[in-house]
Amino acid sequence: MILVSESPVTWQGFLLVSKLLYPVGYTRCPRVKVKLVMPNYPSFDEAQISFGKHIAFLRNEKFSREVKNSIKSQKTVLSFLSQLQLLIDKYIHNTDNKVYIPFDFESTKDFLDDIKAALQNQSDVQLSCDRNLNTIKLFLREIFLTLQRSKNIDIPWNVISSNMPENFKKVVVLSKNLNAVVTKFKWQVELLEKAWEQLKEIDENCWVIDPPKPNKCHLHRRIHLSQSICVTITIDPNAPTVVPTIQFSGSDNEVKRQMEDTSSNIHNWDPDCNILDNLRMLLNIYIFPEQQDSLDESQGVISNRQCGICFFELSETDELPNKICNNQKCMKHFHSTCLSMWLQTNAANQVVFEHIYGSCPHCKEDISCPIEC
Repeated sequence: MILVSESPVTWQGFLLVSKLLYPVGYTRCPRVKVKLVMPNYPSFDEAQISFGKHIAFLRNEKFSREVKNSIKSQKTVLSFLSQLQLLIDKYIHNTDNKVYIPFDFESTKDFLDDIKAALQNQSDVQLSCDRNLNTIKLFLREIFLTLQRSKNIDIPWNVISSNMPENFKKVVVLSKNLNAVVTKFKWQVELLEKAWEQLKEIDENCWVIDPPKPNKCHLHRRIHLSQSICVTITIDPNAPTVVPTIQFSGSDNEVKRQMEDTSSNIHNWDPDCNILDNLRMLLNIYIFPEQQDSLDESQGVISNRQCGICFFELSETDELPNKICNNQKCMKHFHSTCLSMWLQTNAANQVVFEHIYGSCPHCKEDISCPIEC
C-alpha cells in the first residue's frame, strides 16, 4: 500500500489473499486491489474503503457491514488492513461459491505459460485457442473437447462442447492446469477406444433404433430383435469386453422369455470373443435382423414407434416407448411412464412388487409395467 494523496489522506495498493484460492501449480498469491480514503486522518471517522473489480462478488450487505464495523474498531491503518485481509480470507472460504480471483497481467502471463507448457507436451493431442484466450480446444482422433476457463477453483474448466461421454468430460475438467488437462484427455480417449470398437461392430451389423444417429458420446445401443422386443446394450468403457449392461423392452411375454435365455447363457460369455458372437449366444439367436426402410403399421416395434397414450415417439425424458402389448393383433407401444399413469387411474388395478397390473388401453389384453409415482 502506498500514500497517493495527502488531501484527503489516501492509500492505494493490493492485499494478498490466501493461496488456497489459487489454482495448484502457481507460485504467486492472488491480490485484491484496495483504496482507503481517510478525510480526518489519523481518525477513522468518515473513512471510506473501495475494492477493485475482481472482488465485486464480495460487495453485499453482510460483507459491507463487517468492513464498517472493522473501521470503527481499529486505531491504526496497519491494524485495519491486517484485519481486512483476514476478513476477506474468512468470507471467501465460508461462501458457497468459491471463486478464483484473477489479477490482470500476472494471471494472463501465467495462463500463457500454462498454454506454452501444454504445447511443449509430447502428445498427439492438437491444441488451439481463440485470439482472446477465452476458449481452448483439444482434438485427438476425431474426439474433441472445447473448454473455457472457470472462476470456480474446484472445477477450473467449463465444457463448451464435446463428443465425449459425460463422465469422461468431468474427469478431464477436474485437472488444475492445462498440461494436466491435455494428458488426461489423451488417457480418456485411449481408454474409450476399445468400447467404441465394440459399438462400431454393433452399428455395422445390427438394426440400431436408439440413438438415431450414434456418435462418440453414446455408450449404449438399442437393437431391434423382433416385432415385439428390442434390447439395449450399454458398454462399460472400463471393461469393454465383459458382459455389458442389458435391458429388454417390449411385450411382457417376450421380455420374460428373453431374460430367461440370457440368464441361462450368461456364463458362456467369452471376453476374447467377438461381441456379435457373444450377443448371439447370449440372446439365443442365429442372426440379427437386417434393417428395413419401412414396415406396415401392424408390424409393431419399428414402424409404429409412437406411444399409444401420448402419441409421441419420445417421452419428456427423451426415451422411446419400452412397453409393447402382448396381444399379437394389437402390439401397441407405450412409454412406461405413460402406461403407469394410465393404469393408476383405475383404482381396481393391483400393485405387486412395484409393478402395476391392468388392461391395455387399446385391446384390453392384460398388461403391466413398473409403477411410476
